[in-house]
Amino acid sequence: MQININRSILSSQAARPKAAAAAPAQAAPAAAQAAPGESSSLSSVPARIATVSPQAAAEVAAKYEGAEVVPGEMMVKLHPGMEAGLMGDFASEYGAKVVEKFDTGVFKSFGGELIRIKLPAGIDYAEAVAAMADDSRVAYAEPNLVYTLPEVQHGQEQQQGQEPPKDPTNPNDPDFNKLWGLNNDGQTGGTAGADVSAKEAWAITTGDGSDNGPLIAVIDTGIDYTHPDLAANMWTNPGEIPGDGIDNDNNGVIDDVHGYNAFADNGDPMDGHSHGTHCSGTIAGVGNNGVGVTGVMHDANLMAVKIFSDAGRTSTDAIVRGIMYSAKMGADITSNSWGGGPRSEAIYDAFKSNDALHVIAAGNSGYDNDKRDNFPSNYDLDNIVAVAAIDHNDAKARFSQYGAKNVDVSAPGVDIYSTINGGGYASYSGTSMATPHVSGGAGLIMSQYPEMSNAEIKDRLIFGSDRKEALNDISVSDGRVNFASSLEDDKVAPGAPNDFKTSNLTSRGGTLSWTSVGDDKWANGAAQTVEIRVSDQPITADNFAEATAFTMAGAAEVGDLASINFSSAPSENASSVHFAMRSIDNVGNKSEIRTASANVPAAAVALAENFDGESNGFTATGDFKTVEVEGRGKVFSSASGEGGSKGASAITSGAIDLTEKTGAYLKFDAKTSLSWGENATVQVSEDGGENWTRVGAMERRSDWSEQGIDLSAFDGKSIQIRFDVQSREGRNSAGMMVDNVKLLADQ
Repeated sequence: MQININRSILSSQAARPKAAAAAPAQAAPAAAQAAPGESSSLSSVPARIATVSPQAAAEVAAKYEGAEVVPGEMMVKLHPGMEAGLMGDFASEYGAKVVEKFDTGVFKSFGGELIRIKLPAGIDYAEAVAAMADDSRVAYAEPNLVYTLPEVQHGQEQQQGQEPPKDPTNPNDPDFNKLWGLNNDGQTGGTAGADVSAKEAWAITTGDGSDNGPLIAVIDTGIDYTHPDLAANMWTNPGEIPGDGIDNDNNGVIDDVHGYNAFADNGDPMDGHSHGTHCSGTIAGVGNNGVGVTGVMHDANLMAVKIFSDAGRTSTDAIVRGIMYSAKMGADITSNSWGGGPRSEAIYDAFKSNDALHVIAAGNSGYDNDKRDNFPSNYDLDNIVAVAAIDHNDAKARFSQYGAKNVDVSAPGVDIYSTINGGGYASYSGTSMATPHVSGGAGLIMSQYPEMSNAEIKDRLIFGSDRKEALNDISVSDGRVNFASSLEDDKVAPGAPNDFKTSNLTSRGGTLSWTSVGDDKWANGAAQTVEIRVSDQPITADNFAEATAFTMAGAAEVGDLASINFSSAPSENASSVHFAMRSIDNVGNKSEIRTASANVPAAAVALAENFDGESNGFTATGDFKTVEVEGRGKVFSSASGEGGSKGASAITSGAIDLTEKTGAYLKFDAKTSLSWGENATVQVSEDGGENWTRVGAMERRSDWSEQGIDLSAFDGKSIQIRFDVQSREGRNSAGMMVDNVKLLADQ
């Protein structure tokens, strides 16, 4: 049973279901779109590739359609057990050579060896990927994808001076007033308080920049580590002697004093672009130094990991090297203001095997990440925090991607003033700018609570957010991050109500109700969040996480009676649905679980027709006729016959009496195959067929599936139902097929 939670009923609170062109010589070659396999003679094609079918290669090419790749290069993961000396033999079987073996030994859980190979001239990656799919030694193979840095909106660049005195909650950085994301008093024309509550957070901690403090890897275009507002917060590799040309700490990189240039594979991550420097200033511009700006953290350890060229381009191999370096050198948090392009299993593996907390931008193309994947933010990993952007009025930024399930939090990302190369400052906009706010916030939490797990920090970021109605379904949090709230020292969980129950049951659903609880048991104001779980099986502590989740704002006051409606498609059979709930406070403390069950009654059948009988009660016009379909028996079909379509076709029911019924709901099976300009609709008449109201429209092309339409607006009336198809007259058309029509209602 599919259960829907209606947002509007909970004590008037909102509720919801839960590499580059002109690359350096040592970097990857300039990337271009790979052409399909062309030129080589059959005799020159390696045997393993010669047998690949064109269809298999075409399927691979379709997967990466539109993607830019490094010509002739692939990333291949080999299953565990292959000796290093045999990797070259493996590659040679495909006419290729190994150009890089990645140091996966830094990851305990990588589960294999990752190599980069170069294919021979004339062999397309699609052929090689298809061939390797049948090679038992290969875990996966993919082209070496090219990534470009997302566009950001640039503001005016400025240079700044200094002034005293020092106060953690009111820093003396002269441009602090330009940082509305940290402290919004309406100075930019926005809404006062629409900020991350940085001043209140700094009363608790300004961050730990000591050797024991959290290490934050900014995986980006590098960092201008000489910037006067960043230099004091740059991490310095304790095992490296600057400028001696020796890899003193034996980590594979020479003179990596402040980080790593993964794009050029050297120890100098100086930013020649400014994107990474701008992000770094938001994370941890030095606070209270009388210069420029401050970051979310005044004191920090910033590791520069340069994965992009100064032109803002990179490839999978550089990204993987960068993520691996951050793990090898002990980064606790990675900040990732980049993304886009197809899924890369190599990048997924790198993030999965790196046990840092990964803060990642949700993207700047304005779409719903629940409906369309955005990588890397959509990788299904518990240690990823995906970030959307908001403006100074607590509204979603116009450009920001979002997602009630696949985006975790939102943060300021419009006109964000921060550091840029050469000691300057500028305003940029993007989820790239929202992400470092959250990276800095995670750094504050980790500074204050160094033993806290990634999951606990993520909970604090989500549940400590200020819920805003305008931000419902933008992210899991339904709000904007509040670091002061997330930093609260609170070890007391909310209470658990004993009156969690169901009522008002009909075939269409019912009501859940309970008494709202306190943030700390039954005290200190109402708990911030209520989590509801739904399942067709009884819910216990063991299977709680497997049930479908919905979260919503808590009630206004402790002791308020809270209620929320749930609904489902009615059925002619009775069913059971099971619920569990718990309350969650602003730092992620969770109450005990309470459970309730509902026996949803069967609906009465006002109409049931599968069209297998001789008299079916429907009148057909135009092309509609009954036809036999294997496995279904007779169905109605509007497929055109000889001479093409008649233009208008319909099947119409007789009168259906709903005068003493409520909650009418139409169910039917349908299949469509309509040409451009054709349409199929469902219509209802309440005056004997003189006038018709459209109540549903079919997709142009769909396989057999059950459809459902709420007809409760016609309760208490006598109606007719019509399935109507408008075709292009004289054209051959597969049309629409209809079967198993049922109209259900409560007596």
